[in-house]
Amino acid sequence: MIIIIPSYFLTKIADGQTDVGGTDLSNRQIFGHLINENMLGKHVPVIIAHATELRSMKVRSQDEFKVLSKYKSIDVVKEVIPKQNDPRFSVQVKPICLIMAYMYDLWE
Repeated sequence: MIIIIPSYFLTKIADGQTDVGGTDLSNRQIFGHLINENMLGKHVPVIIAHATELRSMKVRSQDEFKVLSKYKSIDVVKEVIPKQNDPRFSVQVKPICLIMAYMYDLWE
């Protein structure tokens, strides 16, 4: 009992660690590395797409792929999508397209 109960609570606390603002600690580490004074405004959707919750977003169907391809062909979205050779910004394209579609009201 002396070991089991405290270890249970410690694992529960470790599972959902957030900081004072409610940001997940893994996201804070990611964002802290990417955000600096030289950051450009067009990189904000890419930085947001690095969030732990958004990195796991995959294309689930052919219809979704078609919609995302349409968004990717728009110039405003195209210039934000990172180039393949930039390792700092290797991230899923789906969340970037969805964020940009929301920002520029590109919904169908």
